[in-house]
Amino acid sequence: MTRERLREIAAAAKSHWGYDPRLVAEWAASIEFPPEKQVFEAEGGWAAVIVRGDLCWLDDLWVEPAAMGRGLGRKLFGRAAAYGRAAGCTRMEWEADPNAVGFYEKLGAAYVRDSEPSEWGRVLPVLGVSLVG
Repeated sequence: MTRERLREIAAAAKSHWGYDPRLVAEWAASIEFPPEKQVFEAEGGWAAVIVRGDLCWLDDLWVEPAAMGRGLGRKLFGRAAAYGRAAGCTRMEWEADPNAVGFYEKLGAAYVRDSEPSEWGRVLPVLGVSLVG
């Protein structure tokens, strides 16, 4: 997929939760893809991680609304975790949108700490899972 298509998927997923369309468009346009960001694509969604020592940071996980509830998010999460394990990471962490916390909890995630304020001024829960065992 092109980077623009990945941004479109992210925007559609974020918009699904009723966020201001102007803010979502600006945010999606600002998504970057530096060389250290490993991207996993699937039809209707994508995820990305950045390895930081023994921590795998789940930087993105987006599923288009039409593909939600069909296991795609779980599949992408699993691919991200497997990549982290293969890279020698012991944990995966990420900032979770409040609307996605329940999804992540079903995958075994637990609250770790609060984030720094986001670009929208929100403090988000940082969730995590062990990649050991």
